[in-house]
Amino acid sequence: MKVLVVGNGAREHAIAKKLYNDGAEIVSAMSKRNPGIISISTRFEIININDPSNYEKFNSLDYAVIGPEDVLANGVSDFLEKKGIPVIGPRKALARLEWSKGYARELLTNYNIPGNPQYKICRNTDDVKEFLKQHTEVAVKPDVLTGGKGVKLTGEHLHSYNDVVNYADECISRDSLVVLEEKLIGKEFTLQAFVDGKHVEVMPMVRDYKRAYDGDKGPNTGSMGSFSCPNHLLPDIPITAVKKGEEIMKKTIESLNKNVGEYKGFLYGGFMNTSKGVYLIEYNVRLGDPEAINVLSILNTPFTKLTEEIIDGRLSKPHFKNEATVCVYLVPEGYPLNPKKDHTISIKEPASSELYFASVYTENGLIKTTSSRAIALLAKGESVKSARKLVYSDVNKISGDLFYRSDIAADF
Repeated sequence: MKVLVVGNGAREHAIAKKLYNDGAEIVSAMSKRNPGIISISTRFEIININDPSNYEKFNSLDYAVIGPEDVLANGVSDFLEKKGIPVIGPRKALARLEWSKGYARELLTNYNIPGNPQYKICRNTDDVKEFLKQHTEVAVKPDVLTGGKGVKLTGEHLHSYNDVVNYADECISRDSLVVLEEKLIGKEFTLQAFVDGKHVEVMPMVRDYKRAYDGDKGPNTGSMGSFSCPNHLLPDIPITAVKKGEEIMKKTIESLNKNVGEYKGFLYGGFMNTSKGVYLIEYNVRLGDPEAINVLSILNTPFTKLTEEIIDGRLSKPHFKNEATVCVYLVPEGYPLNPKKDHTISIKEPASSELYFASVYTENGLIKTTSSRAIALLAKGESVKSARKLVYSDVNKISGDLFYRSDIAADF
């Protein structure tokens, strides 16, 4: 199989590595030279990966796997499929599930899918103020993609009525609308799934750490690390909540299949388990980063088999090893607010961990940082505690102007 992998982060390195290890020939499209992906590619192209016209040069491929949401939102799947190349990744109209928060909420409402909190799609200041009459604690969500950093909550980012109105107005001025939702209180969890248009097969649960600093302090990031348990569940999320989240995802895919088109690829549901039930926080139309690294590292079923089954609409249940995983990100000093970039990283081979290159690039044989996350280390073990010990034994193998959280999975 000759497979095009699109993207240049650690998630895409994990995807490419898994396909490669399962026998695929890797062709890659990247916006920056990820050394890990390049090392296993028979051919790579450095392009603007968000511009569909740049994919005209790719031919004689069995299929493509797309990593980043921006690529999907810009219609690259549509372009490749018109060229006769099947794609693991939804077309633009289906990817709207992530690139429009308002669309996702209305989809659930219109097709009686459970999981919506109380919300309002606001197109002017009066709409915002009307919603605030009923709800003093809210989440303000830009309608568009913001790299996971646009949502602001009262009490955390917005500390007054005027803060809420001003931020909502800012979003409306830029995007024409903003989504206001009641603020949910409970335990967050995520479910990732393979989807072939009809079948939804859920992967092991992963918990990630969004805040930049130890103790869940500091600004939100793309994620500083993650863990999964040997039983594929999370200790503080009851199985009834997991099943409810899975039901919401299945009904969403069923509605999209009937009314929009066949959704093929990955679906990531972010949920909140509250005293009133399970609510959908948001959908992503791709694998999480770093959650993809956790689940693919323990995937027993050949990834090439699953991707072919997705394309053919005959997805079977995947099998995962009963191992724990812990992933730790090393990021540039100052990340995410004022990150140092273009600094050289030195790497010694980790003894116990798998290494994934994220937002780095090569120049004159040196590996250098960008303004985003740099290196992901992942270790596996019989328990979360043992996997955690292994991954932290390797962080000193990476040197440069980097930092990491020391408390990923520390509660085990």
